[in-house]
Amino acid sequence: MTETTDALIGPAELAHLAVGARFLAAGAEESAYQVALDWAAAELAAHGPVRLLPAERVAPGGLCVAITLAGASAALAESLPTGDEPVRAVRAVEQLTGRRAEAVVLLNTAAENALIGLAAAARCGLPLVDGDACGRVLPLLEQTLFTLAGASATPLALATPGGDVVTVRSPRDSVEELVRPLVLAAGGWAVVAGYPVDGALLVDALVHGTVSRAVEAGAREGAARFGAWRPRRLCRGRVVALEPSVGPYGPGSTGTPVSLPSRPTSVLVDEEDGLRRRFRLEAHNDVLLALADGAVVAAAPDHILLVTGGDGRVLDVERVVPGLTVEVIVIEAAPAWHTPEGRALAGAVGAHP
Repeated sequence: MTETTDALIGPAELAHLAVGARFLAAGAEESAYQVALDWAAAELAAHGPVRLLPAERVAPGGLCVAITLAGASAALAESLPTGDEPVRAVRAVEQLTGRRAEAVVLLNTAAENALIGLAAAARCGLPLVDGDACGRVLPLLEQTLFTLAGASATPLALATPGGDVVTVRSPRDSVEELVRPLVLAAGGWAVVAGYPVDGALLVDALVHGTVSRAVEAGAREGAARFGAWRPRRLCRGRVVALEPSVGPYGPGSTGTPVSLPSRPTSVLVDEEDGLRRRFRLEAHNDVLLALADGAVVAAAPDHILLVTGGDGRVLDVERVVPGLTVEVIVIEAAPAWHTPEGRALAGAVGAHP
């Protein structure tokens, strides 16, 4: 029998990962993205390539710790990392659990989160699991497939660039309301290590292959790189207006049970070809609903993205302005997000009264 050799992420793969992972982020902050990329490159240079480990290769009882950036990515460029934030956070979780971590796993494979997770794995001397806990970006720490599988986000640890380490234990289903004020008090961002789970849970709960898919995508040229996620194109058109949302996620809504860190917005896009429909995109931190001439054509938990027509960047809703030419595309969410429990956790349209 031939022994399987794990893939390695070195400088060349990092360059590809940085390009591919950016596609999953709704408008990554350029300066913060560059800081995270330089951070990951420095850790690889200092500690060598990181093993990329399929979930099936993680020991069933091995402890895996999820890594994510918490807070505003723009703050990362204003308050630069020391580089040891991930290892401080991981070591704190190890102390809380009484176990040594055997692998790092990403909360999501998007822009800074993918790069900081890679930096964490390199700095801690651990392999990086090929997959993540969401398969897309969701704004709250508890909005993961690990939660759906019964795993708790806590005990978790926040490590700040100022040297602070804050640990959280909580029986609550929601930790976002606890963590967000801590991050703000710490200067706007922190590295979070949480969801200490066994390798056995990863096989069923993980969205597999997202890291290698991002590396593959980044190695491609032009529009072909986006094909790795098999996006569905809704339209190409021009943004004609932005309005305060009056839909199910607007002011006074009971459409979602959580407090999201953004304001509801509607983006109106006039289709430039085909049926020349008017698209209305209802957004609250993310695009949650797409309607064409009033008919629903896509909805969360699927990932609805606005991509610039010129350079293929994914836009943050808050950076969209009238006059932009955009493509509206959809990436289908992992099947678990389409269960009743998954839709409820994601705050999907129609999941709550």
